[in-house]
Parts: sequence; C-alpha cells; structure tokens
Amino acid sequence: MATLYGYADPAEQAVMLLDRVRVDAYARAIAAVVRPGDVVLDIGSGSGVLAMLAARAGARKVYAVERTGAIAMVREHVAANGLGHIVEPIRGDLADLSSLPEAPRVIVAELLGHFAPAEQSHKVYRLARRLATAGAVLIPASYQLVFAAARPHGLALDLAELDDLHGLRMTAITSRLRHRVGWTRLADDDLLGPETRGESIACDADLPTSFRGQAHVMVDGPVTAISVAFVATLAPGVELSSAVGSDATHWIHTVFPLEPAFDAKAGDVLEVELTPRITLDSGTWTWQVRCRDQVRAMDAMDSLAGERTDLLGQLGLRRKGPVATPHRLTSWAAALGVTLGDTIDADDLATTLYRAMPSRFPDLAEARQEVMSLLRAVDKAG
Repeated sequence: MATLYGYADPAEQAVMLLDRVRVDAYARAIAAVVRPGDVVLDIGSGSGVLAMLAARAGARKVYAVERTGAIAMVREHVAANGLGHIVEPIRGDLADLSSLPEAPRVIVAELLGHFAPAEQSHKVYRLARRLATAGAVLIPASYQLVFAAARPHGLALDLAELDDLHGLRMTAITSRLRHRVGWTRLADDDLLGPETRGESIACDADLPTSFRGQAHVMVDGPVTAISVAFVATLAPGVELSSAVGSDATHWIHTVFPLEPAFDAKAGDVLEVELTPRITLDSGTWTWQVRCRDQVRAMDAMDSLAGERTDLLGQLGLRRKGPVATPHRLTSWAAALGVTLGDTIDADDLATTLYRAMPSRFPDLAEARQEVMSLLRAVDKAG
C-alpha cells in the first residue's frame, strides 16, 4: 500500500486524513510535545498535515521530508494554509540527508502498519536521530502489540465454502489458507478473551527479531487464530490503538491461524512468539503458540505454492549459509560488470552493504534486512 515512507496516491492520502481517530490523536500529541520555537522534522510528510499541525502548535521551523511525488501536495497545502514561512518541504530520501539546516528537537512520523513496526520504521527513526538534537522527542515514542485468542468467523466461512465449491473440494488452497498470515477487521465476537498488551518497544530501538505476548482464553472451545493489533504511545497520555475494542481506524488486524486449532478451556493462557524472517513480507513469518502441553509451530512458507525444495522460492527465507545464486541476480551483476559465484551468502552480502553504505543503515542487522528484501524482490521479478 505504501512506499518506504510516504504515500504518493492522493486517494490513499484521503483515507489517512479521513481517519479522524488517527488525525485527532496526532494533533493532541503534537500539541502536547511541540514547544514554541521548536524545530521539527516530519518524516514521510505525505499530505503535509503533521508538519502543518506542528507549525500551528508553535514550531519555529518544520522540515517536511518526502521521497515521493507527494511532495507537490505538501507544497500546495503549506502555501494554501499560509505556512510557507515555517514549513520547508524537502524532497529526498532521509538516508541521503547528512544534515538539516537546523537540528530538530521533535521528530514526527506516521509509519505504523497493520502490524505496527511497518515501513522499515525502526530503521527510519534511527536514521532520523542522526539529524536531531541529543534527546530529541519522537512521535510516536513506542508501541505495544496487542494479542488475543480468536475464532474469526470470516475465516471459518471461507474454508467451509472452499471445502464444497459446487461439489468440489479445493484442498490445496484450503490447506494453504490455514497457514497464511491474513489481514481483516475483526469484531468483538471473533475474540475468545481480552486483548492483552505485550512489552513496550521503543520506535528507534533495534529491530526486534521476534515478538512475544500472551492471549487469554475466557470460553471453552477451539482457538483457531491469534489476533494481533497495536497501541502506539504518541506522547505522554496520548495513545493510538488499532485493537478490536478501540475506536475503529483505517488499520485492520493481523491474524495468525492455528492448525490444528487448540482445544482450549476457559482460563487457559496462550504463550505466543512471532518471528518475521523479513520485515513486511507475510510469506516469511513463523509463529509458535503454547497452551498447557500443546504446541503449534506454524510457518507461512506452508501457505506458498510451489515445492519447498525450490531454492528460488526460499530466497530470503534461510537465515544462515549460502544458497544458489538466482539467475536474475546473475544477470543483474553481469549487466553491471560484476561476476558472481554459484552461491551467495546473505550475511556476507549484508556485511559488504553495511561497509559500503554505513550512513544508510544504522547497523548490520538493518543491512541484512535490506539484503533479504532485495533477494526476495529479485526472486519475484517478472
């Protein structure tokens, strides 16, 4: 839906702006944090609304950085609202900026996805800190994932229909859907217990390698999925939540199915661990859920079509060791005058990338995420 950060499509911008829960929460947070005379950095400015709210809150200068063509909308909106003397639109990639004319004290961005740490948000906030004053304030400062045991009615209906489609059983598709991470808007009656917050994670912390939480069961019966939403702390006392029990926003819920379902009892507590091999790529998730003596270890690779032995299909999914060099990557290298061997190693590539572009990647882990994403992109290229 989005670019790395920022939305170039005006229709998508309108969806964001019409989400009053989102906009109102950011307006309250900006009013609480921005002091008269502050310098503010707005990352992925999009429509420019957050930059203009910062200006209205008393900022002396706001740098609105946007890498896409949406920068034209920022310029228009800033001019139309008479804020050109405060807000300075800058078209560019944050990673390419070595400095700003003035170091900001406040950094604001809306990089939240349906699964909160989206759009390479950890990397972007850490890059932004390089341009800011010591101790600069982030909006949002942190987030928590919200876990719940679920029995999504929509998933059950889809699987039932595919099990009898004009008398035909679509078993290959249904088996894959049972292992596929999904996004949908859940209702209260899809949940089997209260939504429970996980640990608080700073937005500019190292990218977590896994996420843990608990899901409490309040009724007997099968638990077919784990629902995950988020609560973002925008400022002290100002939160923005996508949880099922909160005011509806444009964000929907991430659903991790369980196969087979847990035969749970009221009072059970499910221990959940989610592991993304590559940020934002749903096909790379693994998740493990424990309940009493039961364990479900799920892998989204089982939702993909094709043979598991196909190395190209697994590119980016192996965490360690060499894999066969894909022919498309060999072609790109040849076009650039580089010769590759028969195998490549993601860790070696990440080290080379980090050494070559240290200003773009806060640490080696982020460089490795980029390599893995690149390998996946090469594999998917047509």
